Amino acid sequence: MLDRMPDRTFVFAVISLLLSIAAFAYLVLWPSFEVVERRADGVATIRFVGIAEANGLIGLGIALMPVLLTLGSILSVPPNGESERRHKLNLIVGTVLLWVYIVAFSEQIGVFFVPASTMLTSVVVLMLVRDRAWGKPGARERTKSARGLREEAMRRANRSRNQVGRRTRRRRRSR
Repeated sequence: MLDRMPDRTFVFAVISLLLSIAAFAYLVLWPSFEVVERRADGVATIRFVGIAEANGLIGLGIALMPVLLTLGSILSVPPNGESERRHKLNLIVGTVLLWVYIVAFSEQIGVFFVPASTMLTSVVVLMLVRDRAWGKPGARERTKSARGLREEAMRRANRSRNQVGRRTRRRRRSR
């Protein structure tokens, strides 16, 4: 199926998308909104309904927006871990927009999407920390051993005719 496992940032981004889809499914399928209906004689009836029945298509659109923000954000995360500046920028903007959306609609539906936005924030942090710790190319340099890095440095030195890393066979002169 997969000859190589995807990078952990991509896995976290997919988990974030799955969490936001789960929150959307909960809001749509589970009767979690309270509707109070009053009759003319003063009797109030309380029913629990889903977001579609409570708020109509507008409520459904409000609940779908964080899923679309998360999907748009993770489409910029490459599965191989080699992130570029545009990937990080798209992911940061999507994460900030998702947090703003959660704060704006926190009374209605915002708290359900906090786990998804937390995972998306961890993806941003992982991308920034990885690139800072291991250099720009990312995952390729992490997998090399110390011996492989030394051999690569020697090959580069041989190609550039640089004397760095080479041992010279000069005899010391006696005094």
